[in-house]
Amino acid sequence: MALFMLQLAHGEDAVIEADAAGRTAAGEIVLERTDHNGKAERVHTYQADAVTAVFRRGPADGGYTWLPQPSNGTWWCY
Repeated sequence: MALFMLQLAHGEDAVIEADAAGRTAAGEIVLERTDHNGKAERVHTYQADAVTAVFRRGPADGGYTWLPQPSNGTWWCY
């Protein structure tokens, strides 16, 4: 599991635990978990205009920090 922080267009941040986050070709931000059989299922989907930035919690010098994910294009982060 990983922690993802989404900065939402209406001004709030959402911190969500998921196995993966991604941006689809349509620009949607999706978060997925994997079940005990290895099948991925979406737990959250955000429309492209609802999210202004996505970050993944990751290691940094001396601790952990929020690592920014690409602001455009299709990508997956685990």
